[in-house]
Order: sequence, then C-alpha cells, then structure tokens
Amino acid sequence: MGDGMARGAALDRCPAAAGVARGWGKRSGEGGDAGRERGVPGKGMLLAFRALVVLEHNSLTEEERSQIVQTIEMFEVITQTQPDDYQSLEILKDAYQKVKQPEESLRVSRRLAEAYFNVGSYTLAMEECEVILLKEPNAPEILAMLGEIEARLQAAGQSIVTTPKNGLIAASQTLDQSNSGEGGLINFPGKRSLSLDDRGDDQLGKFLVMQQLVAEDEVRSALETVKHLNKDLSGQALGASLLDKIYRQDTETLDKALSQLIDRTKFAYVPMEYYDVDRQVARMLPDHLTLGRLFVPFDLVSRTIMVACCNPFDAAGRDAVQQSLDYTVSWYLTRPAAIIKALQDIYRLEGRA
Repeated sequence: MGDGMARGAALDRCPAAAGVARGWGKRSGEGGDAGRERGVPGKGMLLAFRALVVLEHNSLTEEERSQIVQTIEMFEVITQTQPDDYQSLEILKDAYQKVKQPEESLRVSRRLAEAYFNVGSYTLAMEECEVILLKEPNAPEILAMLGEIEARLQAAGQSIVTTPKNGLIAASQTLDQSNSGEGGLINFPGKRSLSLDDRGDDQLGKFLVMQQLVAEDEVRSALETVKHLNKDLSGQALGASLLDKIYRQDTETLDKALSQLIDRTKFAYVPMEYYDVDRQVARMLPDHLTLGRLFVPFDLVSRTIMVACCNPFDAAGRDAVQQSLDYTVSWYLTRPAAIIKALQDIYRLEGRA
C-alpha cells in the first residue's frame, strides 16, 4: 500500500491502516497457524482482540496486554481516517474496556453514537447515548443528539417511548433497514430471495460508469468477459472480478473506484496484502462462495466473522454467506488482486495470469 500513500490517491483512508498493518502484520509464510506457533502478534491485530474474548475473566499477561494495545493503535488509525466506521469503533471501545481504560472507552462511545447517528441507525445511536448518560447524565451534546433523534423519528412517523433510564427508545424498527443481517449499508429494498446467478456485476458496472471511472463500452466488454469466465465454475476454479478485469493495469484508478465504493457502502477497508489470514477461518465457507465469489473470511472476533470482498453489490453472494454461517458477518472491501492472492495461498493454488 506504500505506492498508494505516495500517490495520495482517493483512497486516502486506506493507506494509513495499511501502513500500520504492514508494520505489525507481516506474513509468516506458513499461514495463521504457523504465525501463532512463533508467537507473531501481527495478524492484522484482530487476532489479539480475539484473545480478549477468551481472557475476558482472567488477568492479562504483559504480552497479551501488549497485543491489545497494538490492536488499539491500529483501530485508532482506521477510525481517525474513517470516522463513521462503527464496526471498528465497536471493537476499539471493547478493547479499551479490556485494558481497563474507562475514560478512553467512554470517549470512543461518544464517537460510536455519532457514527450510528450519521449512518441513520438511530436506535443504536440512542442505546449508545444511554450508556454515556449513565456516567455523564448531563452531557449536553448527548442530550442534544437524543433530541435530534427524537425529532427525526417523529418526523418519520415512528413512535417514541420514554424508558425509566431517562432515555428515548424507538418502539419501531431502526430506520436503516439495510444495516441488518449482513453488516453493510447498501440499500436493497425489502427482504427478497436472491438468485446466486446474479453476482452484482451489472450493478457494479453501472456504478463505475455513473462515477465516470470507466467508459461504458469498456464496462460492456469487461462484463461479457467476466460473465463468460464465471459461467459454470466448478471444483477449485477461481471466479473473475470485474474490478480486476477493468483496472488490473491501472491501480491508481482502482484506488479511486474503491474509495467511491467505500463512500457509498460504508464498508471498512482491510489491506489484505499485509494480513496473515487464518486458514481455518477462511475455510469456514464452502468453496463456491470463497473461490467462486471471491469472498475471504479473514478473522473471527467473538461471534463476529470478518469477510473481505471486492464487489459489495453481490447481494446474492452476501446473503448466501450469512445463511451459511451462524455468526454475525462484518463486511470489508479490499483490492481484488489481494483477495485472489489470499485465496491462492489458502487453497495452495497455482498462480493465475
């Protein structure tokens, strides 16, 4: 990701996180298991946080505390550059709690409430405000946020009830229905059955054309090629990525496209190039979803599994992932070449041209 930093490309939020990951998360060359055997703490720092869950009721050793501090440092970078990345803020808040820094946890809780508010998840924002008001009952900005949420919910025709804890809870569903289930913020109207034949490439192509990131003729040609390559995939054949087909030789425009997709979807970015993926986690999904749809489960934190993708418009694939796992799925965006390389390493496949 160093070249992206030098260019100052539109993915200005991603290089910082990549720099941290590059320093802490070098590949062991033997996958996640070998890295753990040598005590390497740098599995993108999320492994350190996974250890928190196991050690929740025990005192931390110096090494474990050090790993958690590194986790905090990485997620501070991510959340500074992506202030509305509520998934990372949730992890950061819990990490501060585990190292017994309540003031920092409360600070992050304020940012988390604001992030929920900014993406329209008003019920979650109110719940976070309740947590803050238990410790700071007269916090003016939190009371103001609750008032604004109440006004917006009432304007939308939702009923509000007052709880015994002096807070406001929406009696109806969260306004942002797109935030349920799959952890993303793309709006797909209503709950519907999705065909796995639809990979979301048409929607992705239209998005790229609308953002003036590629000519329509080039998208049409790339779509034909990708659809042909992805037809009747079997065995351990790797699926083809529309982004990779269009931008394989143009990483600068690819970064701009990823930046636009992040702004649209509110997915967090993960620098998979520097992430030591846990093979056991990666193979929790069937091959037709990992290899065929280019999805990479790369870490597991408590009951949340983190999955990287390169086409957030693949709603059918994302729905299939959620149905295949008994976990909450948190979605991340990354470069298609990084996903292909990770899958080749995980499944020990020969390099693809």
